[in-house]
Amino acid sequence: MGDFQLFVLGSLGFLTFIVVIWAGRLKKILGTMQGMIISMFYGMNVGLTAGILLGVTYQGDLFLSTIISIAIGVLAGSLCGLRFGVLSVLEGFMAGLMGGMMGAMVGEMIREDQSISLVQIFLFLSVSTIFIIAIVKTPRNAKVHTKKWLLKPLVISTLVAVYLIGGNSIAEKNRMLGESSASNSHHSATSNPTEKINKERQIIVVDSIDMKYSNNKIIVEKDREVTLTLKNLDNIEHDIEIKVPSLPNNNESHHNHETGSNVIHLHASPKSTETLTFTPTESGVYEFYCTIPGHKEFGMIGQFIVS
Repeated sequence: MGDFQLFVLGSLGFLTFIVVIWAGRLKKILGTMQGMIISMFYGMNVGLTAGILLGVTYQGDLFLSTIISIAIGVLAGSLCGLRFGVLSVLEGFMAGLMGGMMGAMVGEMIREDQSISLVQIFLFLSVSTIFIIAIVKTPRNAKVHTKKWLLKPLVISTLVAVYLIGGNSIAEKNRMLGESSASNSHHSATSNPTEKINKERQIIVVDSIDMKYSNNKIIVEKDREVTLTLKNLDNIEHDIEIKVPSLPNNNESHHNHETGSNVIHLHASPKSTETLTFTPTESGVYEFYCTIPGHKEFGMIGQFIVS
């Protein structure tokens, strides 16, 4: 787990402490309905935040990410509702459960770079619970005697924005380090067991396991022969389709069912391995994915980079 994940989870823990303490001090002012609203709002947003974060972190293990996310959402919502009574606890419990479950499913289906924005949005909404408490505790007929009341939400919003920007810089730093590490690994034949390139030809081995490709970024050189192997370790069929200008090899596998002159398609039955050879003729960044219905949406997608 990286710095960004620890930053978000630590933020949720600290925020939960603040919300619970503040709610406890105001429980005599706030009624049951207000407590249910606060608990539902907070439990749902914490569950979604943790779910998306952990869904991306543990992609391929939806059960684990769902269980942990539900636990975090339920704990946060229940602790918040504990100050207001049994009904608020139940509301926070169910909201946290639903938020954690939905967030984990979303995190399982999106890329890491896409998840950062969503995590920040729901983290901000979690922080906004403070504003919700401030709103519901204000009497309906209260009058504004001075405009200084506007300073508090402005100051708090500014501090939250600065805090989230700091978290975003951590995420960006981790992403750049990850890309740098991945780029360096492509230059070493022993650094990545699923991608091996030697001087005579480029040999790419991609495993498909738990509805994921073992390598979602493949880098090859133009006008050099590429031998692509798909090793299907799942109990269901998978394939790889790449729309890249290329020349076929005379001995290419019959499993290369091309649908166009620039389409490479390699299909593997459950627990089988298939190979084909081709030569990319144009540089660029191309997408590869599994064409089996629903597999691409589940995360079986990557980049095929011809340098």
